[in-house]
Amino acid sequence: MKLHGNAALSWQGRRRLAQQVVEQGWSLRAAAAAAGVSVRCARKWSERYRLEGELGLHDRSSAPRH
Repeated sequence: MKLHGNAALSWQGRRRLAQQVVEQGWSLRAAAAAAGVSVRCARKWSERYRLEGELGLHDRSSAPRH
């Protein structure tokens, strides 16, 4: 998987954070602090994981979709 150059977390870091929140019941604040990212970032990855599973943890294009 190609990772964005400025990404705060690797793919494995995203998966670890998301699993802590979704499967282990960690709070967003605790998981974010453990990963060294913002609560906003933790919320984004955990919600994507909850909705799409591990495929949701891949980077997405910021290009317009039209």
